[in-house]
Amino acid sequence: MGIQQSIRGALKLFSAQPILYLLIGAVVAYGSLVTFGILSGPLIGGFVQIALVHQRTGRRPGFGDLVAGFQNLGNLFLLSLLIFLCWMGIGILLPPLLLTAWWAYVPLFILIIALATWWMYAPVLIVDQRMSLRRAMQKSRAHVTGERGFFSHLGFLLCVFILPPAAVFGLSGVFPLASLLNFIICPLQFLALTCAYEQDFVKEPGLTGLHEEEGRP
Repeated sequence: MGIQQSIRGALKLFSAQPILYLLIGAVVAYGSLVTFGILSGPLIGGFVQIALVHQRTGRRPGFGDLVAGFQNLGNLFLLSLLIFLCWMGIGILLPPLLLTAWWAYVPLFILIIALATWWMYAPVLIVDQRMSLRRAMQKSRAHVTGERGFFSHLGFLLCVFILPPAAVFGLSGVFPLASLLNFIICPLQFLALTCAYEQDFVKEPGLTGLHEEEGRP
């Protein structure tokens, strides 16, 4: 996959509709936070749908596109449960582990990063291909570990989903207002993910999705 190409695509989409993406990104981030992750799956699904429509058709996405992202709602709620369990593990299990069995932290951290890399396309597949969560996770892992290359996707995950929030967190300790950068980072992350998905994933034989529904060859 092309990391730079995905990031450039995300910046291009964002610059075309910055207010729209800032608002939706804030809804996704804070809607997930205040509901303790219960609505994270559907909200991410709605954002992904909007990004796919914008990228494939070039038109300004609307409220109907956000709602269309909720169609596979059962599996999006299962995605919420998976995200909730992951955050519970990171927030509750890891801190005591660092104090009592710090030597186990490194392999556990590597496992979490590997799982996140394998399953990175699952939200987009649930929305675009109407797959079940299990099938989406399997398809995402097969793609990432196949000819596309695990380490290129790991690099994408680090550059888009890990390093920017970590940098903002570090800056906010010195300049509290720097935390506002998260309003920009959140939409750019999911825009980059949809661009990466469009870049090569949907070109696999046998996959059909929104790009065909919109009449794109």
